Order: sequence, then C-alpha cells, then structure tokens
Amino acid sequence: MELGISNRDRRTLVVGVVAIVGLFATARGVPAAVEWERREVGAATLLRQQLATATLRSTRLNAYRDTLASRQTTLAVFDSVMLSGASPAAAASALASELDDLADSVGLRITGMQLRADSSATSSLLEVAVRLVGVTDVVGLASFLRAIDGGATPLAVRELAVAQPDPGAAASKAEALRIDVLVAGLARLRRTRDSADGKQ
Repeated sequence: MELGISNRDRRTLVVGVVAIVGLFATARGVPAAVEWERREVGAATLLRQQLATATLRSTRLNAYRDTLASRQTTLAVFDSVMLSGASPAAAASALASELDDLADSVGLRITGMQLRADSSATSSLLEVAVRLVGVTDVVGLASFLRAIDGGATPLAVRELAVAQPDPGAAASKAEALRIDVLVAGLARLRRTRDSADGKQ
C-alpha cells in the first residue's frame, strides 16, 4: 500500500525532520559547548594565576638573593675586624694586646690588667673583656675612650671609674688620674683542626 504524498509534502516532511534533528542536536550541543568554554576559560584563568605567582616568586627570589649577598658582605667585613682566638683565653689576650696598643698611642700608663673570658663557652661567638687600670690625664682619658669607640674593632666600655690619687697636689704638678675601665668585645673562636678532632 502506497501513501499518496506529493513531492511538496515530502520536502516539507524532510525539512521538518531535519529541523527536529537540528533542535535535538542544538539542545545537546549548546550546553556541551558552554561547558567546554567554561572549562577552557577556567584553565586559562588558572594558568594566568600560576604565571603571576611564578613571576612574583621569581622576583622575591632575586630580592632574597640580593639581601643574602649584602648580608654576607656585611658579615665578612665584620668578621675581618672581630677579635679572634683559638680559645676564649686567647681571644681575651688579643683584646688585651689591642688595648695595650691604644694606651701607648694616647700616653696612658697601664698599671694592671685582668682578663675575663668564659672558658666553658661552647658557641663559636662569645664576649671577652679586659679590666684595665692605669694612670693618665684628662686628655689621655678622652683620647683613649675615643680610640675605643672609633676603632675598627667593635668594642664597648662596660664600666669606668676615675679617681684623683693626690687631690692635694700643687697646681704646677702634672695632672694624674687613676682610671679603672672594663672593656668588652665580641670574639670568634677559631678552633684548630687538632682541637676539633680531639672533641670527636
């Protein structure tokens, strides 16, 4: 049995079927396309964020490197002028020797020295001190303190006592002040290989 469908109706039917199929395809394809676009935009955004983070980290790393290099240079300079010795006593002796040179340069006559160092120190950095007793005048005392404060080696005056041993002396007599000063400095222990091996 044949259906009596004209060519015009057949074309209309085909167009309708194609339209329906297109509508179904569009109904399924558009959300998929939107989802794909959403994923691509999200991935691109994530990549941009990762690139910005990597750029920021690279910039910070370069800044950290510059800061580290600057601090290493500062530490190297500080280390070159710091007191040092193979033991705390040796470091204190180095301080005493430096103070002796400073005293000679300003005309201060040393009458006594007492070295102070922590022999039980385990750190490579420690404070050593020397108590110096001597005789000088006001100019000599001021010059000595200025030499301590302005010298290359970082030192600090912890205590200072000044006395006039002969207050009743004639005005024509040269001024003489008895000073008692405690000077401290930071020292680095440079242990020898033998001492280091002996502790192992």
